[in-house]
Amino acid sequence: MLFYLTDIDDSEEGILLFGITENGRREKFVDPSYRPYFLVLYSDKEKAIKEINEIIKKNSLPVTEITTEKKIFYGKQQEFIKIYTKRHQDLQKVRDAIKSIESKRGGSGSVIDEYEYQLPAYRVYLAEKDLSCLRWLDIEVEGNIIKSIKKVEAPAPKLRILAFDMEVIEVQRGTPSIIMISLYGEGVSKIITYQKAEYTIDTIVVKDEREVISSFIDIVKDYDPDIISGYNTDLYDMPILRERAKQLKVNISILSRNNSGITLSKRARFTTARLIGRVHIDIFNFVFNILSPMLQSEQLTLKNVSQELLGDTKLDMEYEDIVQAWDKGHELDRLARYCLKDSELVYELTKMLLPDIEELTKITGQSLFDTSRMPYSQLVEWYYIKRAKQQNRVIPNQPKFDEIKERQKTTYEGGFVKEPEVGLHKGVAVVDFASLYPSIIATYNISIDSLNCSCCKNNGYRIPELPYWFCKNKKGFEAQAVEELLIERLELKKELKNLEPDSHDYLILDTKQRALKTIINASYGYYAYPASRWYSKECAESITALGRYWIKEVLRKAEERGFHAIYGDTDSAFLKFEGRKEELEKFIKEINSSLPGLMRLDLEDFYIKGLFVPRESGGVAKKRYALLDEKGRLKVRGLEIVRRDLSRYARQTQQEILKICLIEENIDKAFQYLQERLKALKEGKYDLKELVVYEQLSKPVSEYKLISPHVIAARRLLERGIPVGEGSVIGYIIQKGSGSISERAYPVEFADPSKIDINYYIDNQIIPVAMRILKVFESETFPKLF
Repeated sequence: MLFYLTDIDDSEEGILLFGITENGRREKFVDPSYRPYFLVLYSDKEKAIKEINEIIKKNSLPVTEITTEKKIFYGKQQEFIKIYTKRHQDLQKVRDAIKSIESKRGGSGSVIDEYEYQLPAYRVYLAEKDLSCLRWLDIEVEGNIIKSIKKVEAPAPKLRILAFDMEVIEVQRGTPSIIMISLYGEGVSKIITYQKAEYTIDTIVVKDEREVISSFIDIVKDYDPDIISGYNTDLYDMPILRERAKQLKVNISILSRNNSGITLSKRARFTTARLIGRVHIDIFNFVFNILSPMLQSEQLTLKNVSQELLGDTKLDMEYEDIVQAWDKGHELDRLARYCLKDSELVYELTKMLLPDIEELTKITGQSLFDTSRMPYSQLVEWYYIKRAKQQNRVIPNQPKFDEIKERQKTTYEGGFVKEPEVGLHKGVAVVDFASLYPSIIATYNISIDSLNCSCCKNNGYRIPELPYWFCKNKKGFEAQAVEELLIERLELKKELKNLEPDSHDYLILDTKQRALKTIINASYGYYAYPASRWYSKECAESITALGRYWIKEVLRKAEERGFHAIYGDTDSAFLKFEGRKEELEKFIKEINSSLPGLMRLDLEDFYIKGLFVPRESGGVAKKRYALLDEKGRLKVRGLEIVRRDLSRYARQTQQEILKICLIEENIDKAFQYLQERLKALKEGKYDLKELVVYEQLSKPVSEYKLISPHVIAARRLLERGIPVGEGSVIGYIIQKGSGSISERAYPVEFADPSKIDINYYIDNQIIPVAMRILKVFESETFPKLF
């Protein structure tokens, strides 16, 4: 039977596999073959086994079998004791008893350490069987019990996606209430609420909040979606839905296909809301963890993200408007359309981003639910775990809290930066290394198990400036894993060149190469990540040392060929080419012919002009520049235009000044424009929204020790009964009054336009960001401002 795996979990019966059969039925099967175990590294085999058996007998531990097995441990084959337990949740209990044998815990020392006792059961199952969700499986079953399982290739079935959104206010003081739920999917576009009105969209009007929730559950049951998606639903909608259903005694168990409802759990600082058998995707998580570095949006609200990615956006309605509409019973149709639009946007974002999440799911070999929430470090970690299981390697333990704290204190030299030559430059070519650090990992065999090997002390890959070398005889684990991804991506990019960009095949392959790039580019950072299982300061600083060596070589050779380097940073060089395009391209080819392994230098683009600005404390600024390409497009890095913690008025002022200076080269006009903007501000000729500063809460408000403006504004929202928490984006205005700037921060919802502190915006935002550009130019115009 062919079976498309959509979700997975574990239970007393075994591993639960949820998915779609070849004839379109949604089914659940059980694989009882999984046996939980952990590994014990010993110093004295016979003594260790004897002591382990004594502990098991004395404590009546649920151990079903003890064997030995040879594994690869940091590049060397080593025998381990393998202990099987009755249930997966018994692993920790048995390990905690056995660790007393370790010498560091006062034991005999016949046991050195234990491994693989904290990995979730279904994740181990996927890794060991080399499976992942969103793949077809050929399964042999008896009833609902799986007897055999293997991967097969076939076109993916169409998944049913249902997006939802809720409107929540305090109908009664102190109690968040769900007043409206919207649902959007193929063939579904509905609102559920309990106030009657003249609605212009498909609306179900019920008796009360309890029936709103139960009607929502009925629709989910009838539609039977494979994916339920939302935006910030882990932190907001799902917990509120779960709590309100509990208080109102509404059965929401069918939200999960095993009738377990919503399961909330804490991951690091964040809460996740799990549905079993049906996949809950919170699109905000993927945007925040993976896409945010690439987005220009000033804050990651649904409004801004959908505007940037979809070219569509939310309908305008502030929280106060929602409360008034509900309390007074007017504009309820506007509220309904506002709510439904949110679900529509979430649905479209899900369709757009799901292919990328699907590819990452296949690369990591994990579930769709987990992968959609993984930051870069976790994507690399689970890819490594999958590869380690395939190669019969031991998975390193996660570091303990004290070890993480110690790692956080560790520093080493990073990438090389050639300070930019401040000013306006014409004819700038930017060249950069393709995936510099990952290609160094693969080329120089950078891996923990190849570091300072005994066989290559005199002829290994030597690291400049450092006492390290890497093996030339045997490929290291991480180097091999990264190399495979790099080669696969290069092959995909070759195929893409032969396809039409609008073709279906092109879109599929492009999605795959983007997913590969995501994990490839995170591989270096994972070495230096304090909570990494494969942490290595030596590997991390070796990579940056080689990076420094090669970018310096490029800069040196460029100067020799007459291409003056005006700036260099980590993996890129900014060269003055003075019309010699063909000669520069020839230079790049020569560099590539001398580069080892998978390293490659690319031409990013030719730019007509480039502006490099001073840093605040003097000198010049790293990664603060603007480039104008031959098509008239601006590329801006590090300036306030792309920052999210300044008002729109300040950013727009700087952007226009930058255009005038860079495109028109009219400095007097730029100063005149600045004066006009300051005058308009003083005369009140602005929209209040232009002065709002947005910042996101990274933790609950109560956990903040240093009180910044957005925290004060958040507290004021809470005082007014508006629920905010970690992940919430707070918009605030600075008003006149006594106290610090933070103490004068008010949420935009309750800001008094007559009390705006215009001088704060002039002195702390407008003039500083404008002068960041204008200081580049020596001009007698300077005094005109003051």
